[in-house]
Amino acid sequence: MFLNRINNIYGWLITSTSGLFMFLVLFVYRAYHIDQTPAFTGHGILFRSITHALIISGVFYIVEFHLSSRLNIKRRIKPLVTGLIAIVVGLHLTFMAFNYFYQWTELYWQSYFQFFYEYPLILLIPMTLSYLIARLVELNQPDENTLVTFLSENQKDRFQLKPENLLFVKSADNYVEIYYHDTKQLGKRLLRNALQKLEEEFRHKNFLIRCHRSYLVNPSNIDHVDNASGKVELNVKGEVIPVSKKYVNNFIASN
Repeated sequence: MFLNRINNIYGWLITSTSGLFMFLVLFVYRAYHIDQTPAFTGHGILFRSITHALIISGVFYIVEFHLSSRLNIKRRIKPLVTGLIAIVVGLHLTFMAFNYFYQWTELYWQSYFQFFYEYPLILLIPMTLSYLIARLVELNQPDENTLVTFLSENQKDRFQLKPENLLFVKSADNYVEIYYHDTKQLGKRLLRNALQKLEEEFRHKNFLIRCHRSYLVNPSNIDHVDNASGKVELNVKGEVIPVSKKYVNNFIASN
């Protein structure tokens, strides 16, 4: 699911930036003397620039959102492969559109070879930019496999966080209060669920263990254990968590 989201980001980026960059090159910077060579069909610079931009955006859209998923290749090299396919297809369609505007007077090998090396150069910048942005988004997103996911009883509400940010979970009638790190402050999330169900769900995990009938605690975030007059309490980021007698030995032994 996460990888699909990243691929969609790249797909939308290259679809939009390729057409936008093509338009800027032709209409704004007037590349290839487009303003000095009027089209034989009578179409203006704006129309021709938009046409060429829409062609390449449309090609990238089809390749990224309809062809890409059918390619059984490594994800890291897929943007390169799909980019090459889009360039080849877009180049030929643009060459045909170019000849249409000039009534097929440019339909010869010299003109074609000029397209063959200039067209990829134009698209190199938006392709590189789109790939780098998508990679940056990917690197700054947590891997879903490393997240703890809490679900409500009806499965409609969910809360995800990294295990190291989880502090403890407290029972609150028919709800549970999930306490966690939130930019160096204590955060709290309320979900409708039973503490016992959460204990059973995470029984084989090491980031939530029972310490009291009303508490599950992340042992990794216990700052210290207070043991005075036979009363044991856990200090978790400034919060005091009681420990029932049946669980005392576990916490004393682990600290």
